[in-house]
Order: sequence, then structure tokens, then C-alpha cells
Amino acid sequence: MSATGESTSTNGVDPREARAIREVLVLTPGVQTVGQVLVHRGENGTVLVTATLGFGPSTPVSDIVAVLREVKAGIRAALPTVSTIVLEPEVAAPRDDMETPTDVIVIRGAD
Repeated sequence: MSATGESTSTNGVDPREARAIREVLVLTPGVQTVGQVLVHRGENGTVLVTATLGFGPSTPVSDIVAVLREVKAGIRAALPTVSTIVLEPEVAAPRDDMETPTDVIVIRGAD
């Protein structure tokens, strides 16, 4: 597993094509993480790309939709033979492993 994602699995697709697709995913502004990427070439020559893309919890839905459109356009530019692209956006939950900042703690004293 790398910092940019989990894995890229290919079935009958040139590894250079798979790297080009992953590069589009990683370099598209707005994509915070790239999870599993699957590239599958069907018997009839069709190419299916699926990917899980991570976004921050405060990312507006309209921005996510725009980024997904940009990713699809980038994949099609990098590999015009792709027939189907399925992107699954994942929005990160707020972190609960962080300590409460001291500036939000109020201590009341007895008078």
C-alpha cells in the first residue's frame, strides 16, 4: 500500500496504461486519496476502470461532482479506449483521534 492509494489491479491492460490512469487520479486537484483502482479489459476489447477516490469532510458535494467529471475526462484523455469509468467517492469522517484543543475548554470556578 502506498500513500497515494491501495492498489492497482489490471486484467489484460498494459501496465503503462494502468500507471497513466493512476497518475490522472493522483494528480487531479481535489482528490485527497486514491483507493483501489481496477482496470479490466473485456474479451471484446472494452476497458472498464473503477476507482475509489477520497475527499475531505468539508468538501462541498458540487466540488466532488466537478472533480469526478475532471477525473473521467483525464482518464479518457490518457486512455481513449476506456469504455466505462466507475468512480466511487468516499468522504472522510471527522477525526476522533485528536485531543480536544485547550482553547475550547471552559473551567468554571466556584465563587
